[in-house]
Amino acid sequence: MRAPAALPLASALSPFLFYHFHRAVIPVNFFCLRTHITASFLAVLFLLFVHAGQTLAAESFSTGERTYAVERSVFPAIDNGSDRRPQVRRVRIRGNETFPDMVLMNIIATEAPAFFRRMQFWRPDEFDYSLNEVRRDAIRIERFYRRRGFYDVAVTFDIQEGRRDHQRLVTFFVDEGEPTRVHSLELIFENTDEEKIEEIRQMRDFQRAENNNPLQVSRRYEAVKHPDIESAYLTALRNSGFAFARTRIEADVDTLRRKADVRVIMEPKQIATFRDIFVEGELSVPEDLIRFQSAIRPGDVYSLRKMRDAQQLLFRHPLMRLVTISVPDQEPGEEVDIRIRIREQALRSVKVQAGFGNEELLRGQVTWTHRNPLGNGHRFTISSRASFIEQRGNLEYLIPGFVNPRSNLAITPFALRKDEDNYLIYRYGINNNITYYFSQFLVGSVSYELSRNDERLKDGGRARTDSTQVFNISSLRLSALYNESSGDISRGWAVRPNAEFSGLFGTGSLTYQRFSLDVRRFIDFSSTTQLALRADSGLLLSRDPFDTPANIRFYAGGANSVRGYSRRQLGPKRPVFNSEGEFRQYLPLGGQAVLMFNTELRQGLPGFLRNVQLAGFLDGGQVWLNYNEFDPRDFQYGAGGGIRYMSPIGPIRLDIGWKLNPSDEDLNRFNGQDRGGVNRWALHFSIGQAF
Repeated sequence: MRAPAALPLASALSPFLFYHFHRAVIPVNFFCLRTHITASFLAVLFLLFVHAGQTLAAESFSTGERTYAVERSVFPAIDNGSDRRPQVRRVRIRGNETFPDMVLMNIIATEAPAFFRRMQFWRPDEFDYSLNEVRRDAIRIERFYRRRGFYDVAVTFDIQEGRRDHQRLVTFFVDEGEPTRVHSLELIFENTDEEKIEEIRQMRDFQRAENNNPLQVSRRYEAVKHPDIESAYLTALRNSGFAFARTRIEADVDTLRRKADVRVIMEPKQIATFRDIFVEGELSVPEDLIRFQSAIRPGDVYSLRKMRDAQQLLFRHPLMRLVTISVPDQEPGEEVDIRIRIREQALRSVKVQAGFGNEELLRGQVTWTHRNPLGNGHRFTISSRASFIEQRGNLEYLIPGFVNPRSNLAITPFALRKDEDNYLIYRYGINNNITYYFSQFLVGSVSYELSRNDERLKDGGRARTDSTQVFNISSLRLSALYNESSGDISRGWAVRPNAEFSGLFGTGSLTYQRFSLDVRRFIDFSSTTQLALRADSGLLLSRDPFDTPANIRFYAGGANSVRGYSRRQLGPKRPVFNSEGEFRQYLPLGGQAVLMFNTELRQGLPGFLRNVQLAGFLDGGQVWLNYNEFDPRDFQYGAGGGIRYMSPIGPIRLDIGWKLNPSDEDLNRFNGQDRGGVNRWALHFSIGQAF
């Protein structure tokens, strides 16, 4: 049904008539309220009439599969937002059983605003509706299914009008049909004798590629998996020395019988060894140093894995900024040449960092680095870090490739002043650390520290001169880090064990053993939702907890601990009195044992605010003055929420925690009286990277 011919003209003239109707009826005198109301009422009636005529302007069409009613505005409307372009309000997919909505939504162009985006009513429309795009989306879904074995798939769609005239509700209907399955799988080796074939089949990498092949007999046939399977078999062969191997996949697909016969065809050729290593780039060190650091030696059996490890080893070198390793074009043979391209970092650099938080208040760090000071690829660094709690300065001389390309030696003299609530300490000494890179994810280190320490206990902000304790530390520390995360992206597992032995062989003035274990797990529920878990524990073996200096004991509470508590405020405490014997405050004692956990659910808001993440958490833990008193029933908990924002100047983090089961000491109660100054809330705020 089409609109009357006069209707477009009336619609077009309605704003003009509305304006002049008011000019004619309303006198210049602004106080003629009755006349003004009458004119407005007549104008509104006129516009309602125009709008009623507009709703009659609709047209239907048929695609041959389903009939769709789509409203078409033949003139610009005025009220109720109908002058806006058609917008997609909601997209749904029905009938899909094999693939979830999230997967299919990522392959179509028609997009609806998320919940938080709908709340931003002030932003312009960004989700324009297009019938042609919806049709193309139906084709995209069908192609997606066919490449994954559903050759009989059929996709239709339905379009409805939303609550408002400009809103469109799009629904796709998927009829998957029966999938095509793998009827047979055959591995074919071309130009290869039986003895070599049997040798290849026994290789671990090849067996792993066979076991992980998704095109096993009776499984769904997916043509889209061909490149991944070819790459898996090719990688397995090249990791085993077949540098010039080739692989391809052929398949005979019978869509009527829904079966596929798959053939994986491989030509391994001969095993090759590394020959010449060419180094390119503007270098300040000899090329032989690059070859040594790569850990690839001429005559070694070719391995793609070894080339990747060499790239990582070179990239870890403090002089390197960019490293690529490739195989240049060459005739297949028994030897392989490789090319290493290098781009170095600046030989001298200055780095300045700053941040702010409610624990350390203002913090800053300045680092001056001189790379390759003696032409041997070493690094010399001078750094200074300062906050209202800790001030530290140190020199570092780093020797890469100390024993082999996977090891580094760092010699670090240092001086430190640390001012906590319960103690003040001055430390200076030297630390020697050997680091060994076992793999991309696993790093181990052995360090030895020799230091002199001057510690004083504090009462209410002032250090007690009668509590000065001077001691020497001679300790051996063993530590490791297994970390599957990369950069700022947290994922997988992170495990950090640590063991420290002080006073070995009668050295130093303190004898103790200190152990800790930090385990973290990151679970992604979606691209924007992540669950972060952490368990942290520590054990200090010493004669008496009060004989152990305060800086060596364990503490809990703070922004990176149990967040219902302020920094180091969870656990045993001691009361502090003024000169008149009146109670003043509680100060933490620390302890020989600690156990705590963190559970945090993180939710990004990509459709609402970029680089913003919300978090809800539940933390718990306890510190025991003596490890013999360990009892998990002593746990205290904190719960709350926070927000993180990745700003141009660094991350901004705000957490608010609530003490679920505080003790009297936590609430600053002494002898049953509330002394004030502390409540059940704890605020943690910081700007900038932690360093």
